Amino acid sequence: MEMQSPNSKTHSWLPYFCAILIFLCSRTVVALGLVFSQKYLPISPEVWSAGPFWYHQLLQWDSEWYFKIVTQGYQYNGDPTIQQNVVFYPLYPMLARGLAAISGLTPADALLLVSNVAGLLAIVVLFKLVREEFGDQLALAAAALLSFFPASVFLSAGYTEPLELLLIVSFFLALKRESYLSAALFAGLAVADRSTGIILLPVLVREMWLNRDHKPLFPALIPCVLLATSGISMFMIYLWYAFGDPLVFWKGQTAFHLGTPQATRLVAALKFEPFTQAILNDWNPWGQASWFTLLFIVLIVVGWYRLRFSWTLFAIGTLLLPYLTLSGGPAGFTSMGRFNLVSFPLFVVCADLGMRAKWLFVGAIGLLGALLFMNAALFARRIWIG
Repeated sequence: MEMQSPNSKTHSWLPYFCAILIFLCSRTVVALGLVFSQKYLPISPEVWSAGPFWYHQLLQWDSEWYFKIVTQGYQYNGDPTIQQNVVFYPLYPMLARGLAAISGLTPADALLLVSNVAGLLAIVVLFKLVREEFGDQLALAAAALLSFFPASVFLSAGYTEPLELLLIVSFFLALKRESYLSAALFAGLAVADRSTGIILLPVLVREMWLNRDHKPLFPALIPCVLLATSGISMFMIYLWYAFGDPLVFWKGQTAFHLGTPQATRLVAALKFEPFTQAILNDWNPWGQASWFTLLFIVLIVVGWYRLRFSWTLFAIGTLLLPYLTLSGGPAGFTSMGRFNLVSFPLFVVCADLGMRAKWLFVGAIGLLGALLFMNAALFARRIWIG
């Protein structure tokens, strides 16, 4: 994988238009999956409806928790063994609540609008970041792989992933320009959106250390660290003030894992027990997650020799965080596809490999598109996909 200088089209709008078109094509697949499910799949009484329109089917599972935060605020009764909304980070529902208040949109529509706009912007910024490193062709291929990845249904659903992806790629773009204060701001917002954002802190500190000969390290380090962790710090302060415990967001996770405490999940992960429970003989969403986890590990190893180390470090952290904290529980690798959707370096490495055999790359996009269609249809009927 070779870095390329911007070509003659660097300032042209056409490559960005192509990236946007690719993403919109993938959203068409998602929409078709929703329409298919509405017409042909039986609906369970458990399917939650946030609104009357077909696209409201994109609000399922965790989306219901975010909807309750938008409409009712955070609530906690003091019992960490009961599932409660304090485990969900505040930035995404806060933006949706603000948008609903300003625009008059319903909370459901505000949640979906924030997600879909963030997803589109994330693809545009990702394309910009990758093209500056490797050129237009690889950037478009990476955008296509991420857009059609089966878990990318969450880039349109009422989830935090699209906003998180936007903040992460914006962080790396700021880091590339050595704008560390801006990068710290994006990191702080990212960790206010979901836990993955904390991985950006060691990446930021390492890059500042490596560049210490050009920019003074210590005068900027403390403000940047404080800013990069401000999202989680402010959330903890709020929880302390509102409920008397700044760690309820962490303690409450046990209720979402059938009562399996964090220590038990960590020990199981360190003993590699999730690998013994991997589902490799079925292409349902749970089986997909196991296969994709193995693929992610391979891509990280390959990326070690092909990408900036900061990108690889982020990809390693993005994989290890859910593995060490969640995979040792009853879910195993179930949601690893969704958790690593924001790990853009994996898609860059995969795109580089795909460009070496373009016929195979086209076939892979077709297969991923079919799986995306299936996941959208299943998700709309509240069937767990990750």
